[in-house]
Amino acid sequence: MASQSISEIMSTVDNFISIGDWESALQYLMKENTQQPNSVLEQQLVDLRIRAFRESKWPAPDVKWPPAHDVLPSKGSDLPEINPDSLNVDSLRSGIMGNGGLIVRGLMDSHTVDTMRDNIDRTLVDRQSGGGNSDSSEQAWYKRSTQVKGGPTQFFALGRERSSESGSVWAVDSPRVASQLIEFYHSINLPGLLNAYFSEPATLSVKKWVLRKVAPNNGSKSGWHQDGRFLGDGIRTVNLWIALTECGGDSKSPGLDIVGGENRKIYETGTQGAPFDWTVGQGLVDGLGPESPALCPKFSPGDALFFDHYNLHRTAFGDDHTENRYALESWFFAASRAPAKQIPVYF
Repeated sequence: MASQSISEIMSTVDNFISIGDWESALQYLMKENTQQPNSVLEQQLVDLRIRAFRESKWPAPDVKWPPAHDVLPSKGSDLPEINPDSLNVDSLRSGIMGNGGLIVRGLMDSHTVDTMRDNIDRTLVDRQSGGGNSDSSEQAWYKRSTQVKGGPTQFFALGRERSSESGSVWAVDSPRVASQLIEFYHSINLPGLLNAYFSEPATLSVKKWVLRKVAPNNGSKSGWHQDGRFLGDGIRTVNLWIALTECGGDSKSPGLDIVGGENRKIYETGTQGAPFDWTVGQGLVDGLGPESPALCPKFSPGDALFFDHYNLHRTAFGDDHTENRYALESWFFAASRAPAKQIPVYF
């Protein structure tokens, strides 16, 4: 069967949209792009996912929150660890709400890890050169969606100038990477898992879906923070953080410092030695006690960490780091409570 032209594909997509069937439009477009990857289709997927959320209704479910959950067994004060086969709504709720986080070893396969690490390098290089505006099938790795208005096109560690050597970039600013990531999330049934977790559909967002390449910064300290301080009241979230290189623990690249435990509160900021008014001071962290230990887990490429907006964490810095840390960060929101300022993305 001959492949369809882009205009033919988009005509079918427009027919679905005309009757308000965004799910079928996106599923069809995903299938066509998988069969014949094309920069135009990948850009359309990003644009339409932003439009689809904005133009759909997301009623709030009548559910008790937080739901009942257990506490998962862990080794000493470590975060609980499971393999992908044990990842389900019960283990996710128990790990996040009962333990402060859940590590899933080997969630991403090695081929996808290698691809994503290469993708991040390509995207950072293309951003440095100014990005692409081509409508050909030759992919521009960095290109801003017309559905994203305002805001920075990139962000970096404090004190660092724009460079292709390290930094962070929104996933939607690389349509090919965004498409590949959503295909991966669907391959592990993440939509179904998060739907069960929230008791409603989940959504990504432009501003909290990030590709990261963190350079060693020995001797520096980053502030402890909780994303719940920035995201607003009444939100419900899950963050999926995936290591693409060995990091944390005694490795040669920075991992994450993370506070475990069942605390479900937003801590005061700007006190007890906090370097900024939006960060939590080290004195407060030290005083949380053995029920809320500060940990620095070691991750292998493909290992994942789940936590939510209550979790207290920071980038970990050591005195002997020599290698970059590559990672993917994807914040998911319960669709009915997704903050509009974060620009929700249909998932």
